[in-house]
Amino acid sequence: MKKMFTDLKLPLLLVTLMSLCAALSLPILLIDETRYVSAAWEMWNRHSFLVPYLNGEPYSHKPPLLFWMMHAGWALFGVNDITPRLIPGFFSLLCLMLVYRISLRIWPQERKTAVYAALILAGTMMWDVWSIAIMFDMVLAFWILLGLLGTLRAAEQQRGGWLLLTAGVAGGLLTKGPAVLVYLLSIPLLRVWWDVRREAPVRAKWYLCILGIAALGFAIALLWAVPAAIQGGETYRQAILWGQTMDRVTSSFAHRRPLWWYLPIIPLLFFPWIFFRPAFSKLRLKIADTGTRFCLIWFGLPLLIFSLISGKQVHYLIPFIPAGALLIGRNIARSESAAGKGSGKAIGILFLLPGLVAMVFPFTKLGADIGLRESVSTWIIAAGLLVAGLPLLFPFRSTVNTARKLALSMTLLLVFALFEANKCFLHGYDVKEVAVFIKSEMDAGHSVAHLGKYHGQYHFLGRLPQPITVLQGDKALIYDFAKRNPGALFISYQLEQNNLPKKAEVCFTHRYRGKTSVVLWRLRTDQP
Repeated sequence: MKKMFTDLKLPLLLVTLMSLCAALSLPILLIDETRYVSAAWEMWNRHSFLVPYLNGEPYSHKPPLLFWMMHAGWALFGVNDITPRLIPGFFSLLCLMLVYRISLRIWPQERKTAVYAALILAGTMMWDVWSIAIMFDMVLAFWILLGLLGTLRAAEQQRGGWLLLTAGVAGGLLTKGPAVLVYLLSIPLLRVWWDVRREAPVRAKWYLCILGIAALGFAIALLWAVPAAIQGGETYRQAILWGQTMDRVTSSFAHRRPLWWYLPIIPLLFFPWIFFRPAFSKLRLKIADTGTRFCLIWFGLPLLIFSLISGKQVHYLIPFIPAGALLIGRNIARSESAAGKGSGKAIGILFLLPGLVAMVFPFTKLGADIGLRESVSTWIIAAGLLVAGLPLLFPFRSTVNTARKLALSMTLLLVFALFEANKCFLHGYDVKEVAVFIKSEMDAGHSVAHLGKYHGQYHFLGRLPQPITVLQGDKALIYDFAKRNPGALFISYQLEQNNLPKKAEVCFTHRYRGKTSVVLWRLRTDQP
């Protein structure tokens, strides 16, 4: 264990730095983050720790494990905005350690590969971005990695393997539902192909154990699902016991994204390492190698399955980034004699571009509305972005030195980009001021109505104690609601204020997602 922390000092430090800076600089952003934190808040406020709620209705789209983690943070430190942001970063750190352990398991004599794999993961842009996003994917990645480590241990008949795999299945089901089985059921079932080190054929007992583990994982998840289904009512019961499985899979085929949609995204998953010459200069995929086969199955099979499902999102691919990091890390370890100077300088020049863009941003049309103070802050941050690329412009003594500087530069680039984004355009994704205004209206006894679908974006940020009424925007419904609720506040989203009813009195406006404005208004009662 001590040796592991010695090897992982830099990767762990980079992810920790990224997480802390995100907690200090990022607001809770629209729409996914605000929705998930609001669901956790309503559970907390209602003391309903079995059934998640969103705007007063049971929320069946996600299991509760992430919400429970937020509750644990609030129980320790009080209800706050920071602890939800730190949760994915914490699990990212755990994932680095699991990748290190998996690497040593599949390539026992190649410690350098384990170090490189963790470093690549910590210095990969897409992994870092999801390490600070208040979403389910980093937590899910942890359970998948834990289950895969358990699979490898079980294949070697080592103690604790089946227990780790069971924990991975159960934890994944409670985090994001049956998606975890794409990894933790299919990969173990294909052991006959990837485990070439076995001394005896894979027997039927192995497959029965895998199916038994899946059943046991479902049984553990049902310890939550059954009481929640009873408490949540018929609609909620149908949603979590059926909608989270078959209905969710079949409905996804209604979306229109082609089979190849993920293919152009794959290179972005490994930026900036796709430009690092030693990562691919002597790439050799030895099909006879157990570790390589394991990683190829881990990478390729989920990609195939998710490609066949037409409902596609970039973050569905996050759990197989570690497989690519292992393959790239092994190639770098085997090609340490290759010079990384040219690729390092080329990436350093590439990293300078965001700083140059930030320098001129205040003089562009997009930055025309920011003041002098914000412009000075932007220039300071731009200087930081330029500094992020400088380590790569100096000579390198070794490939490992180059890789470390590349991971460091990637982290610095993202850290300064966070502060730059917060100064320049993220205010359109931060609706805390709107939520606080809504809370003041509720405290004053005024009813609040939202025109159109409501995603829960104000409940946690405003600590709202009661649901918001949702209206579909029909004028008759608006006037009827205003008549029945004197002083009622309406929430709508308008490009022009003249789209509001003639009797509307605007109380508050705020830029919303950079496209339009959220407008809080009420109907005047002093006119006929």
